[in-house]
Amino acid sequence: MLNTKTDFLTNKIDGFTLIELTVVITILSIITLAFMISFSKTVINLNAQAELLASDIRYTQNLAITHGQRYRFVLNSPSANSYRILNENGTVENLAYGASSASLGSGISFGAITNLPNSLINFDTLGIPYTDTASPGNKLNTTATISITSGGTTKILSITPQTGRVIIQ
Repeated sequence: MLNTKTDFLTNKIDGFTLIELTVVITILSIITLAFMISFSKTVINLNAQAELLASDIRYTQNLAITHGQRYRFVLNSPSANSYRILNENGTVENLAYGASSASLGSGISFGAITNLPNSLINFDTLGIPYTDTASPGNKLNTTATISITSGGTTKILSITPQTGRVIIQ
């Protein structure tokens, strides 16, 4: 505690020394820096994961258009935090980077999924999104959303009806 009482005989003021103050400020700076690094890392990883997920949905749509057959983007199970791409015969397709399935990054998980009752998006040869695997099937009539979360932060991917456009919010 800072005591401003002055001893007139010794001309001494009780209080913190410059060294003590420097040590406290240094410790607080290190703690603040560590928190900032971990927080920004979570946000950066979540942004990158959202971009990758959106890219894989777009890739599925492009496969359907270019190959002239239906392709579907399937969430293996939202609790499994993984997904894959299947053609109309149910054969697993490699993702754009050569993997047969993908998992969300460490500490990232699927959140709420709306307007996708079967946890899949099925694109026809025109790139129109459907919510099931039946042919012709049920078209996506309202915007579907897939959310991913990490450390209390959420990113939402929206898939629009008719065009299948993917937007990250």
